[in-house]
Amino acid sequence: MIETKFKNTELGPIPEDWEEALIGDTFTYKRNNTLSRDNLNYNDFCGIKNVHYGDVLIKFGSFIDASKETLPFINREIKINPDYLSNGDIVVADTAEDETVGKTSEIVGINPSDKIVSGLHTIVLSPQEPFAPKFLGYLMNGFHYHRTLMPHMQGTKVISITKKAIGSTTICYPKALEEQARIAEALTDMDALIAELTALIEKKRSVLKGTMQELLSARLRLPGFSVPWEEVKLGDFVSIVRGGSPRPIEAYLTTRPDGLNWIKIGDTRVGDKYITHTAERIIPEGLSSTRQVHKGDLILSNSMSFGRPYILAIDGCIHDGWLAISEYGESFDTDFFYYLLQSEDTVKQYKMLAAGSGVLNLNKAIVGDLLVFKPKSIQEQGAIAEILSDMDAEIVELEAKREKYKAVRQGMMQQLLTGKIRLI
Repeated sequence: MIETKFKNTELGPIPEDWEEALIGDTFTYKRNNTLSRDNLNYNDFCGIKNVHYGDVLIKFGSFIDASKETLPFINREIKINPDYLSNGDIVVADTAEDETVGKTSEIVGINPSDKIVSGLHTIVLSPQEPFAPKFLGYLMNGFHYHRTLMPHMQGTKVISITKKAIGSTTICYPKALEEQARIAEALTDMDALIAELTALIEKKRSVLKGTMQELLSARLRLPGFSVPWEEVKLGDFVSIVRGGSPRPIEAYLTTRPDGLNWIKIGDTRVGDKYITHTAERIIPEGLSSTRQVHKGDLILSNSMSFGRPYILAIDGCIHDGWLAISEYGESFDTDFFYYLLQSEDTVKQYKMLAAGSGVLNLNKAIVGDLLVFKPKSIQEQGAIAEILSDMDAEIVELEAKREKYKAVRQGMMQQLLTGKIRLI
């Protein structure tokens, strides 16, 4: 890798030997269709495949490998007059609920027998000059290009971008296909590392889930423990309360040092075990209208993704979207209790007991009525929790490693796709 000299352009500095070109001059457009998912299926294995904009936004990365990805088919009774996609074509999602609009996926891996078209809310760009495979997918998903789309985005709740607007934007790229190929190869290698790590994380999660089912049901007992387990009604052994919120909450938010941690769903991430900090605090005067909780208490979300437990590593206050569970120390080991509250059997009970209303919500009575199966011995609970916690910690470590890889990848894209670092 070497540094290079730059020339000034409307896009900013680019390498002297790179090309600057309008999308409208470099690509032609292929026709898409306007079929919704209701017109698609995954069973017709000899029909026309369809690329849906929602999959471009969420499922696919910078490219779609048609030889590996599972694409839906258009229902046979529907007649279309399509332009079939070719390797190197770029599918752009022209509609989204946020500024991810304009996300692209390059088509690769199409076989001569494949018939693939692009669907609703997509724009298909077909390059009129050779580019190295996968290079355009990375280039047009990079921040450097995506920011040129920002002034052209329209709408508020639903954001869109037009074919004309995309045609007026500019890309810059190395003329040499060899350099394009090296850039694409470097980023593909990094994507492969992230994908391998993601697969390992999913495997570890699956093993953790299976181990939880075995250990939390007593189907598998640890050596040294033989006392029978007991089934108890949770509300007989713990204190359960619902949170509350002073209103309007904006009047109680503060940055004062004596502010109380205001714990929200947004302070958590899927897979978190502990709540360690909050983005906001409220003034002490709001305490009479909320519920104060303490380090070591467990809290459960009672709506939306209901029944998700967290262990508090801080003191604070909770709104009415949370249930707090405390005073359990004589009956439950903290970590064991955390895993028990998300066990397969407990989740089934959540859903069954909450099924009486149109919207599935938990409340104090529902959680109190849970029947849980537990060791009488706190020592056995702790031994089970130690095994599960070690497995959990390994997953957290792998997830942190993956985030580092993603940060490295982002840095590579910034450097390689703007020519600040050259692979020549």
